[in-house]
Amino acid sequence: MRIGIDCDGVLRDFIPDVVDLIKEKHPEHADKILVPKSWDWEDWLPFWSEDETEKFVFEDNYEKLFGPEANIIPSVLEDWPILKAWAIKNGHELVLVSAQREHCKELTTEWLQRWGIVFDEMHYTKEKWSVDVDVLIDDSPEKLDIFNERSVAYGRPICMKTTWNEESQKKYMTIERLSDLVGRVFG
Repeated sequence: MRIGIDCDGVLRDFIPDVVDLIKEKHPEHADKILVPKSWDWEDWLPFWSEDETEKFVFEDNYEKLFGPEANIIPSVLEDWPILKAWAIKNGHELVLVSAQREHCKELTTEWLQRWGIVFDEMHYTKEKWSVDVDVLIDDSPEKLDIFNERSVAYGRPICMKTTWNEESQKKYMTIERLSDLVGRVFG
């Protein structure tokens, strides 16, 4: 089985890193940050326009947010070796399927190397449905829905539980951490 795994929100602790960086660089906004309930920046960062947030994240601070020093989701440190060993033992392939912007791809690869996260294959694409995987673990409601509708392999979406994908949790199998794959999904 080919298991597709997203990066941000599944491996890399992207949203908390964004929040922490805003608090550090713009403390005047610290008490205005809301709990993310969607991928729409303006829904949870109401003090900035989408363009201002995009500039903060993808122009001014992308090296810190996507590079080797970005934080990993804590459970991934424990779960990745377990998942990797299980995949090898059972003949599964772990495939990165991540929609990184062009200038963030190399940084993401460096980040994965820093944390010892090695995939059998890596795909950087916004069209995740076009990658031949049997399942896709993702946190983005939009990406999960499109993968469900268009997957070239008729793959199955698996939702990584977050505050911004509560509707997806009702529609798709949902996991709280990567090790859930071993026992719950493929048990």
